[in-house]
Amino acid sequence: MRLFDMVGCLSSAMDLVSPEVAGHHIRVGAIASKLGETAGLPGQVCADLALAGMLHDMGAFSLKGRLSTLAFEAGDRTHPEIGYRLLCGYPGFARAAELVRLHHVSWNPGCQPKKVFWPDIELGNLLCLADRVEALMPRDAQAGLDREAILARIHSGAGSMFNPWWVEALEILAKPGGFLEEAAALDSGLLRLVIPKEYNPELSGREVSGLARLFSQIIDFRCRFTSTHSRGVAAIAMTLAHELHLPGDERDLLEVASELHDLGKLGVPSEIIMKPSALDPTEMAVMRLHAEHGYNALAGAPALADVAELVGQHHERLDGSGYPFALKGENIGLASRILAVADVFTAMGEDRPYRAGIELRMVVDTIWNMAKRKFLDTNVAGLIVSRREHMDEVRREAQAQALSDFENFASGLAS
Repeated sequence: MRLFDMVGCLSSAMDLVSPEVAGHHIRVGAIASKLGETAGLPGQVCADLALAGMLHDMGAFSLKGRLSTLAFEAGDRTHPEIGYRLLCGYPGFARAAELVRLHHVSWNPGCQPKKVFWPDIELGNLLCLADRVEALMPRDAQAGLDREAILARIHSGAGSMFNPWWVEALEILAKPGGFLEEAAALDSGLLRLVIPKEYNPELSGREVSGLARLFSQIIDFRCRFTSTHSRGVAAIAMTLAHELHLPGDERDLLEVASELHDLGKLGVPSEIIMKPSALDPTEMAVMRLHAEHGYNALAGAPALADVAELVGQHHERLDGSGYPFALKGENIGLASRILAVADVFTAMGEDRPYRAGIELRMVVDTIWNMAKRKFLDTNVAGLIVSRREHMDEVRREAQAQALSDFENFASGLAS
């Protein structure tokens, strides 16, 4: 597993929120990196630009917010700060975090780029240019690139909105038959970033777990009601896995999958996630897509194929009534069964926008009834029932820590 493979999963999941933004993050990352390369920037700087481009709009949680970022004069200027603060949670993303924070900063003529030292504000402006260029590209790969219209619009901001040096690099990329035309002609699912191995490190197991934790915060931190969910699910899943003697390698996969199980919810508008009442049938259909979205995003990285399987199965039911694949019985492995029970137990016990958390007695009664009806595994559900007080304490402790992290994050935005 290499860094950009895993980040690509998050990037693609974020762009599932609407067909209009499909491929936006990966394309901005590619354009930014290529602009840097064309301008003669060092390889590590180009890799940092690619990483920041793949994550730059992660702070725009709502569908309205995501669509507004495509406007040439983007109206929402809060999302760069939110993205910056989220990325600060992972030490290896410090430079990318700064670039995300600055990706709507206009050129500062008093801060000229130098061949040795590249101030972040200038690199943020390069990322801004890549972002605006992508916003001007056709949303349909079959439409064809209007290079003259793009260059005319960018030239109108050269020397004020954009550093002229970066605009010169863009002119090279925009030549007929060049990089921009190639990028515009590809469907979002075919887009790939080619990052040299020296700037795309292999991740250790601990680093994968750390990134999974960061991703879970990006998934959950859209509001207080969801801010602790993945952490609670992971704590319960790992407790169940230990007591059920799940083999160590499977426990490692389950830990990552637990943090990422709702990755596909990045493709669900926050207006639905935070709705203060029950979802209507159309909204429920959108919500139910999250398991398949998560599976598809993770399956794009071969090293995460087993994690993708667990994520895709966390709403399957043993009788075949679950989704998205309607799997039955033995086609659902023990780790997936554990994750399904952990998700139900955690979701029922926590507050939601439309209800308060359900008392423990009713939670375990519901889980046991679901097991008797062949929805959930009886052995896993039975362990929850028999150890209810301990399991609830595990959940509460994990979610209390997650809530503290969220409140620190939110207070930092308010200050």
